[in-house]
Amino acid sequence: MDVRIETVAFLALLILTLLRLPSAIREPSSRLTWIATITGLGAIFMVGVVVPLPVIDGWMGGANVVNLIQNLLATTAFWFVMQAARTLDGTRFNPRSLWELPAMYLSFAVPFFLIADRGGTSDDFIKDNAEQFGLWAYASIYMIWVIVIMTRMLIGIRGRQPRPYVLIRIGAWAILLASLIEIAYLTLRLAGQGRPAPVEFVGNLFIIPFYGGVVLVCAGILGIAIVRASRRPMNAALSRLLKRANVDRGMTLTAIPDEDPVHEAYRLAVRLTDIANSEQLSRRERVLLRAAAQLLDRQMRAPTVVRMRSMDPKVLAT
Repeated sequence: MDVRIETVAFLALLILTLLRLPSAIREPSSRLTWIATITGLGAIFMVGVVVPLPVIDGWMGGANVVNLIQNLLATTAFWFVMQAARTLDGTRFNPRSLWELPAMYLSFAVPFFLIADRGGTSDDFIKDNAEQFGLWAYASIYMIWVIVIMTRMLIGIRGRQPRPYVLIRIGAWAILLASLIEIAYLTLRLAGQGRPAPVEFVGNLFIIPFYGGVVLVCAGILGIAIVRASRRPMNAALSRLLKRANVDRGMTLTAIPDEDPVHEAYRLAVRLTDIANSEQLSRRERVLLRAAAQLLDRQMRAPTVVRMRSMDPKVLAT
């Protein structure tokens, strides 16, 4: 039995959604990933991998409105997965950036409703109507936004070292390439090239890299989540030791709600490093700071570690 790549992507998102649910409830920092996976799950559901497409489109009044809903959900999923990937190192998400989503929605929803004849429900809605300018504008603008989102994600995770980021990068490049292919196909069709074999060959190149890229990005995010979960007890223990060292030095510490353990350890390590500029640290404190620098440097690229290492050499000496 042939297995569609869309089905594989749906199962990958379903597994990731279920696995990430407990951490999404427990940790606010995990909610971006969960929102991305559940909206992505909804987008692929609209393809008809679970319920037949005509049935789903019938729920929405027909006329291929399901395609628009699918792309709205997919845009949401890609945007949140981009934000999740960029904040996997503990960087905080800025809710003010949410305004981008309705702007994206509007930019391709308007051309969708300007399509002269959307026809009946069809798996090949895009290909069947590609000669219409409204369809070209609708699908191309959507693809352009996907390219923009993937580009921003690749820039945002540039330089990240954990191996699972490799899967995210490959997946993002695959999705980006697929989007460019789709725009090329749509442009060929709008230019009146019809549907000869070479043109359809270009159009058929879209599916595998697009949904394959989704699977790879999911795998990368899951891999990073597993790595972070395995390091959490170690980071928590390091934070406790650094906190005790700061308190013993008479420092007043203010807890930051929902702070990532890695960032808390960085913050406490820098506070102790600052003390070293004016006071002599004990051997135990110097050993603790050196261990913190080595451990945290492996977990995320952080100017904090650079700052720690740029202090008086005595700070990290044994």
